[in-house]
Formats: sequence, structure tokens, C-alpha cells
Amino acid sequence: MDIEQIARVVTLVESSQLHEVTIADGDQSIRVVNNLGVPSKASHVATDDTTNDVTSATTEPNKPDRKIRQICATYVGQVYLSEDATTDNLIKKGDHIQKGQTVCFIDELTRLLPVVSDKSGIVTTILVKNGQGVEYGQPIMVLADHA
Repeated sequence: MDIEQIARVVTLVESSQLHEVTIADGDQSIRVVNNLGVPSKASHVATDDTTNDVTSATTEPNKPDRKIRQICATYVGQVYLSEDATTDNLIKKGDHIQKGQTVCFIDELTRLLPVVSDKSGIVTTILVKNGQGVEYGQPIMVLADHA
């Protein structure tokens, strides 16, 4: 594998909803992990002789060091940020949420099922759009510790 092929794979994974992909070519393999917009303490590309692990990460300078957590999809289906088309989104960026609070809904086979937060914190990023398809375990929101 050459560096251009690796760069194309990284770009494709970053622009997709994939969390991780591994590509093998003979005795070489590469694993690309998409952090889905989650800030990391350092940007880096890590490589190894037998397995090339490429991790895409971002750095936010001058930000207080907070513990970052994600709320993930609990079902496979389409995510809805409000109960219906006439009401406001349940959660917006900057909202404080509590453990046990409903943050969105997932339409699974025509059943609208609530996604209940298993953690509390401040919503820093909403990673999905209303009506977007999601997979089980896919991150849908990023939380930071309460200030």
C-alpha cells in the first residue's frame, strides 16, 4: 500500500459514518479509526511495522481539560431529535443533560423508541441530523463534564 492509498482511505472514512475500517493487503494491514469529531489531547498518526494504525484526531488549544463522553445509538434506525415535526429538538448544543433524560428518538421498524442518556454532562456536539440513519452503538452526541 502506498501513502496515497492510505490518504484516500482516511479521507473516505472521515467523511463517512464509519467508526473504524481495517484493510488487509497480503501481510500488511491498515486500521483507520474515525473519532467522529471528538476532540483529543493530541493529533497524531501512529504506525507499526506489521499493522499500520492511522488515527485521525483534532486538537483544541486553550480549552479547559474536560472529560469527553458520548451518547450512542441504542437501536438501528432513523434518529429524530424531537418527538414530532411540530416540536422543538429535545436537546441542543450547550444544554445540560442528566442521566436518565431522553435525548432523542430512533424509529426502528415504525416504532419510535427513546434514547435515554446513561450519563450527565453538557452537550458539546450533536453528531447526527434529524432523520439520519444510525447503527447500534454509533455515537450521536458528545458530552463534556459539567463546568
